[in-house]
Amino acid sequence: MNTLKSILSVNKIIVVLGLSLLASYANAINHTDGKTAYEDITATVIPMVGANKTIIGQEFKFPSGSPLINAFNIEITPGKKTDVHQHLVPLYVYVVSGDLEVDYGSKGKKVIPAGSSYIEAMNWCHYGKPAGQGPVKLIGIYLGQANPDQIKPVSCDKLQ
Repeated sequence: MNTLKSILSVNKIIVVLGLSLLASYANAINHTDGKTAYEDITATVIPMVGANKTIIGQEFKFPSGSPLINAFNIEITPGKKTDVHQHLVPLYVYVVSGDLEVDYGSKGKKVIPAGSSYIEAMNWCHYGKPAGQGPVKLIGIYLGQANPDQIKPVSCDKLQ
């Protein structure tokens, strides 16, 4: 009987150690704080508004043909706003600092806080401006097609 108890105790220890190692491994891969360990570096997920659709709920596809990807640092100073415009290709926007307010006309206004990202509306007239008293700084990554170059926003007469 003592031998059986000893074997069961050893098995319990092995199971507990195994579960502990498994939990440590899982925690190393997917931290509960949104960070992912990879080759001695840590990557943190950037919050994204509606990742599989544009910010106003549109389905989108990437352009075909030879890709043209351009990234821009964008700063809108207090009291300024962009012209009313639209984008023909997907535009990934990351708000670095400040809060961005975008007016989509009949689709309403959205305020995107610093540290968040989204896919901009496509073929929909809108304008952006700082939501607060300070500037808003953005990184915009256009996912376009080289021929024709569709990166440049297209001017609109008014909001939709």
